Amino acid sequence: MTFRITTKTLMLGLALALLSGCAGVFVRPVPPQVNIAAISLTDANLFEQRYHIKLRLQNPNDFDLPINGVQFQIKLNGRPFASGMSSAPVSVPRLGTAVLEIDAISTLAEVARQLNDILMNQTQGVRYTLTGKVHLARPAMELPFQQEGDMKLPSLEGKSSK
Repeated sequence: MTFRITTKTLMLGLALALLSGCAGVFVRPVPPQVNIAAISLTDANLFEQRYHIKLRLQNPNDFDLPINGVQFQIKLNGRPFASGMSSAPVSVPRLGTAVLEIDAISTLAEVARQLNDILMNQTQGVRYTLTGKVHLARPAMELPFQQEGDMKLPSLEGKSSK
């Protein structure tokens, strides 16, 4: 009978040890804030355009975020513009930032629609939406993100000379 009590006690102690050791595993990270830091056109042809995009990732968590992949889409004025993905690993420090450089692609049709909308509406700005997800290495999970903002466009009108 003493053996059963000892076995039960041992099993209870083991279960408590496992639960306390796994307590940190069940903390769901807060998704990072992701912003467009820079965009530059790197290549353009009749079918597609390639952009080099820098994304700034801000980690609001009190622990490092080991990211091993990012997928994103950019919409301008509610319409698809460009998309990209990267499997380059980056560790965003706790309560810190990191910049990830990614190539993105748009098609001629997407760019033509955007230019037509801008010219027809004679808008001075563009509303953008950046959506996507980061893939964490540990624990293996996906965290969605979304960022919206406005970009002012340079004037398309020529300046008159005297």
